[in-house]
Amino acid sequence: MTEQVIYIDEFKQYITRFQTDVGNREFGEYGSWNGFVVKKMNFDEFVAKYEEFRNLERLYADILERGDTVNDAIFRTLREQGANLLIEV
Repeated sequence: MTEQVIYIDEFKQYITRFQTDVGNREFGEYGSWNGFVVKKMNFDEFVAKYEEFRNLERLYADILERGDTVNDAIFRTLREQGANLLIEV
């Protein structure tokens, strides 16, 4: 599966989650999800946030795997990035 196909599939899932969990909004409008204010992103915005989240998620997993101490700020940032995508961390 190419990276573009993955992004399209993930975006479709994001739109479904947004409709179900936040409600009907136009792109660029805001709603609330799990205590976070979230914006309904268009595809290009989503891809940028998705890449940021996945990179941070990999970093977090590496920290845990090495047994390093996790700073609360790192976990909070991961949760905030996940909230942009409506992904529970």
